[in-house]
Amino acid sequence: MNWSPGVLVRHRPLARQLWPDSAASAHRIHYRGMGYDGERRLVSGSAFIPTGTAPDEGWPVIGFAHGTTGLSNASAPSRTGLARLEREHVDRWLGAGYAVAAPDYEGLSTPGPHPYLNGEAVADDVIDAVRAVRGLGHPIGTGWLAAGFSQGGHVAMHVANIATGYAPELDYRGTIAVAPAACVGDLVESLTADGSAPLSPIVMLILAGVGVTRPDFAPAEFLTPIGIELLRWAAGASLREAFGAVRGISNDEAGTTGIAAVPEIAAILEAVSVPVTYLDRPVHISAGIDDEIIPHRPVSRFAAALNKAGNHVDFRDHGGADHAGMLEAGQGDAIDFGWKHLAASEAGGLDVPARRFDLLDRSGDGRLTRDDYDAFALRLVRSLGEAPRSPRAAAVRDGYRKLWNAVRVGADTDGDGTVSGAEYRAWAARESEGDGDRNGFATAVRPLAEAVIALVDADGDRVLDEAELEHLLIACRMSPEETDRADRLLDANGDGKVTADEIIDAVRRFCIGEDAPGSWLFGRF
Repeated sequence: MNWSPGVLVRHRPLARQLWPDSAASAHRIHYRGMGYDGERRLVSGSAFIPTGTAPDEGWPVIGFAHGTTGLSNASAPSRTGLARLEREHVDRWLGAGYAVAAPDYEGLSTPGPHPYLNGEAVADDVIDAVRAVRGLGHPIGTGWLAAGFSQGGHVAMHVANIATGYAPELDYRGTIAVAPAACVGDLVESLTADGSAPLSPIVMLILAGVGVTRPDFAPAEFLTPIGIELLRWAAGASLREAFGAVRGISNDEAGTTGIAAVPEIAAILEAVSVPVTYLDRPVHISAGIDDEIIPHRPVSRFAAALNKAGNHVDFRDHGGADHAGMLEAGQGDAIDFGWKHLAASEAGGLDVPARRFDLLDRSGDGRLTRDDYDAFALRLVRSLGEAPRSPRAAAVRDGYRKLWNAVRVGADTDGDGTVSGAEYRAWAARESEGDGDRNGFATAVRPLAEAVIALVDADGDRVLDEAELEHLLIACRMSPEETDRADRLLDANGDGKVTADEIIDAVRRFCIGEDAPGSWLFGRF
């Protein structure tokens, strides 16, 4: 059976006491989703329809990503209701003329553990909820924005990474992130710096939740017996229960003091943070100067880094509001942002450079980094419907990482772990003059070429025929005219098949500046 994510499976009226005041109707929904590992899953959520008459094009939609509720099935908002301040936040979106799709996230209220603060794992839950609302029979338009608070702000920023390619049938217009937990390492560092400070339940939920999708993650070896017991318990706790469990316990007593500096843990926390890379739609980010949970400084730095990378970032900071108070502070600005970009005749994307270094440097900061290549990989596999950690997606992501390493080893002459424009051009010149390690480059790129072929190789012959190649190139957002040209250029021997060797040659020639069709591998991303 074809399993199309976002298909509404069942729905029923939501309990009346869980409705926002401005809702004309409210539903508890279950819809098809895909787990982080590629397994089919049902995802639950809530859908709210505003009062009044819908616009001719139908209600625009807010895909709302909720804040932390815990890791327990009993804490799913569609079952227990959104927290009061979140419900009031959603109410203001309804009053502004939006329908709202609010997923519970994978593993909350449906089988399987919840991958807490792994935005890659649950970003598709938000997008698929927006799809599912269209099956309720209400007049729903295609225009939509993602909005999220705290954990949900982290999720919403991951939605921004994949939304356009993952659901091209929808008209995604931008993301709103309220007090986002974007920099997970910075968050844990700030909460555990003082050994005598009270242990935050958020720390234990992060350590427990990250392990859901990273079984090799073993923070328990760094904790005290008290910390180990809390870690085991947090894996099934609601946020309210977690607050009660850590009461009276300090960081020193749990063994969490300075834990973000432990290399093994720092690497994992960095991996689940939101990458700074190219986003094809604008973002609105708000941070609280007095926020006691998500410190202002990391959010401000994150927004500045996105802005420096050439993204359209509308950053607002607010004084006098604690963490929960950020749900109201500045929401008027967020609503104005949403209507501005929904009213635009076209989505507010960024210009996509056509070639070489500028195309590769998707963060736009004048340097190539691992994040640039990781972003290419994630967007390609999601555009083709692959879960982030399915075997085929994992092979593609590993292939892009090997390509990055090949470029870094050849070009990073100052050893800073990045590749500047000057370093890249010097490396390209050496390669084009025959001074580079051609065999080494081919060896590095082959796993990527073979993994990309496997994504669309319907007949399993390990080469791409015309239809398979067209499917792949369209997912890379190439036009039909570009697809035809790339097909002719890639098929070097004219046999109607594109092999891994032909892809490797095209990628190498593109990277060193020749007129080759290797740019498709980096897509309109």
